[in-house]
Amino acid sequence: MKKYFLLTIISFLLFSFTYGQKKEKIIVIKSTEHQAERLYNDAVKSYESKQYAEAIDFLNQSLKINDSLATSYHLLSIIQQEMGNKQAAIQTLQTYSKATHHKDTAAYMIAQVFYGDNNLDSASSYLNYCISKNPSYFNALYLLGNINFEQEKYNDAISNYTKVINISTTSADAYNDRASAKRMLEKYDEAIEDYNMAITLKKNVLFYNNRGSAKMKLEKYDEAIEDYTTAILLDSNCYQAINNRGVAKIEKKDYKGAIEDFNLCVKRKKDYYAAINNRGIAYYKNKRYKEAIEDFNFILSVNPSEASAYLHRGNTKEMLRDNEGACSDWKKAAELGIEEAKGYVKKQCEKQ
Repeated sequence: MKKYFLLTIISFLLFSFTYGQKKEKIIVIKSTEHQAERLYNDAVKSYESKQYAEAIDFLNQSLKINDSLATSYHLLSIIQQEMGNKQAAIQTLQTYSKATHHKDTAAYMIAQVFYGDNNLDSASSYLNYCISKNPSYFNALYLLGNINFEQEKYNDAISNYTKVINISTTSADAYNDRASAKRMLEKYDEAIEDYNMAITLKKNVLFYNNRGSAKMKLEKYDEAIEDYTTAILLDSNCYQAINNRGVAKIEKKDYKGAIEDFNLCVKRKKDYYAAINNRGIAYYKNKRYKEAIEDFNFILSVNPSEASAYLHRGNTKEMLRDNEGACSDWKKAAELGIEEAKGYVKKQCEKQ
């Protein structure tokens, strides 16, 4: 039996990944009885109209009057980051750290800058310092969990997310993310328990998609299809769930249904190549070989180094009695590291 590589997608709703991509909310101080606060509010207005130089001038004046005003340091660092000067932003926040008793907040702000610059080790260092000052600092624990997840330190990520959950037992996102870390450790039953809790707290399309993917690993294909279908009902544009449902249908040998899902997925997102790859496999399984080759050809036109597409196209060419073409594709797949292809070359091509 030929091996094939289906692409399922699990969506990680990581709090700080989303948080870091959004424009940070700027606070306007309601009480303005102090001159430093009035200058800060003037800076906010200038910042919102993108008058950065004017905003910086107001902030510097504000800090001369009150050198421990957190909001002024925070806004100044944001402006510096938006102007592409992250080192200046870090220096600003380090100055704030020296001027304030809120060492935890200062450390967290610095960690955010390092995280945004993909300097994960420095971000982790400041987050650990923040947590040492305040063990219940929710955002710091969450961001540290996400960094550990990115660095594939899944047990550490689980520990961080557990602390987040202990602080806020209604954090659906934290249950989802802890479940995803457990899934990466192949603890699928435990992952499903966390996904169940996340869904109880919030009916989120990504939670259903992720639980479906965990059930796929346990070969509970009918239950996975139910979850993917629920996700699609919540958001008809969730192309990941549509693709994943198609994969589950392939596993159930419902190739026609799978092809319908992959067609719908590509309709929702034309450049979603995972669905095109999977549709090629479904065509192959349904003995629609010419259509399968068209899909694999397309994948290779986009990415000539996609090893699995050579393997799949070789398998398909074999069914069309194109042994020379099959061997050519298998050899290419073998060169790119596909072990199964090496076996096919040895058994079926070296004799030729």
